[in-house]
Amino acid sequence: MLATSIKWGNSPVTTHSGTIDDIRRHIPSFERRPFALPDANSLHVRENPRLDTVVRLPHEDDPGCVPVGVVSKDYVLLPHTEVLDLAVRAIEVAKINPADVRAELRISDLGERMALALVLPDAYLFDPGDRFPMEVRLVCLNSVDGSTRFRAEMGWFRLVCSNGLGFSVVHSEADRRHVGNLQLGHISDVLDNGLRDYQVERDSMLRWAQTAVNLQAIGRWADQDLRHLWGFKAAARAFHIAQCGDDASVRAPFKGRTPTDANVEPAGPVPGSPSEAKNLFDVSQILAWLAKERRDLQEQIEWRTQIPALMAALEYRN
Repeated sequence: MLATSIKWGNSPVTTHSGTIDDIRRHIPSFERRPFALPDANSLHVRENPRLDTVVRLPHEDDPGCVPVGVVSKDYVLLPHTEVLDLAVRAIEVAKINPADVRAELRISDLGERMALALVLPDAYLFDPGDRFPMEVRLVCLNSVDGSTRFRAEMGWFRLVCSNGLGFSVVHSEADRRHVGNLQLGHISDVLDNGLRDYQVERDSMLRWAQTAVNLQAIGRWADQDLRHLWGFKAAARAFHIAQCGDDASVRAPFKGRTPTDANVEPAGPVPGSPSEAKNLFDVSQILAWLAKERRDLQEQIEWRTQIPALMAALEYRN
């Protein structure tokens, strides 16, 4: 178990890793109850006819019941345990032994939001040629309070020292509101499509590693495409990392400047980053680093899914 400074909305996030059985015991159960005041004997108190309360039930990490959200009567409660069970069944249907799968769970402090990652076996590891292999993950996001839509995606995750740099395989994803029962097919389709496109995605990253890019092209891209999507500071940091391999703090003034001539102060080396970005793969990992450094888990997820589009823009400018 690892406590981090990352939050999800206003909730602290805790990370657990191990086997599927190891993480299962850290996933709480929930139930819905009428949305009502506790003084049921009062003549002036009655239940709200349109709303329910979602309550986290006691579990080994916390023996109390805790209300975590208020939802409409037609909201479909999708328990985290059901998402895990369906993900495991999808793994089995794909002829992958769950015993060979490593699991990682990131969960908010009251358990209302969950990010589940199932890491495929070592047979799916890919080394882009820099001694830092990339693993393939099936990632499922869920909430029981309606704050996050259910989402399943396949993604690549680069193993760099104690840091992990990930980005999504965007065309292998499902995104659903809590308005109907989640079926095995929703997750199985994501996994099947991801496995089907595994070779294509691996070939794309090899092509990135073999496609040279110069700082002039990176600069034009940072000043325009990256700045437009991720903002001035992220674009300035990306360009600085591309130049020297070090992250940077971006200082005022900003007026009249572009990301490529921003006032920056070096902030230490980026793990796994070369002293100068030479190819498209190097730049993709700069983006993965910036996404990972967001302090809100939801922002990390959103930025990660935008990396392929940003890379396509750089390829176009290159």
